[in-house]
Amino acid sequence: MASSPTFSAQTELLTGGDRVQTSLRRLATAAAAVVGLSAMAGGASGSTPAIPNGTYLYGESPVADTVGAIYFVFEAQEGRLNGAIYQPSSSFDCVRGTVGNAALDLVITNAYDQSESSYSVAMVADTAVASSSGGAGVTELEGLHAIATLSELDQQLLATCANR
Repeated sequence: MASSPTFSAQTELLTGGDRVQTSLRRLATAAAAVVGLSAMAGGASGSTPAIPNGTYLYGESPVADTVGAIYFVFEAQEGRLNGAIYQPSSSFDCVRGTVGNAALDLVITNAYDQSESSYSVAMVADTAVASSSGGAGVTELEGLHAIATLSELDQQLLATCANR
């Protein structure tokens, strides 16, 4: 390969679907734009996105277990994270990374050949929640929906990737 694989290429290998590659390209473009805007703003909003310790599930679809949608499940602990990216009824790749000021900096390990690629997912602070509650606000991942309840599959993927 002439260059390191992108998240889109990794997922295409994982799923073999053109729709997935197109969706992830849109996600990567949106994430890059948000990271760029966050850098230009330089913290002007006064609210720095953060991910508190805990277990999280995000998806392209706001509904869990939607066939064809991509999901990202992870556990955050002291600014580090470990988890998986998957599609229901398909294979998965393990993910590890760190929580930065404006993005999750990830390393994705391909399940088939164990190759690794880097990717960032922009974090966006929900300022409406921050101003009404007086707290730091809720952090969202650009292009993904937070899902409150983890399934048995999500728990299994977390356990599998934690052991790698």
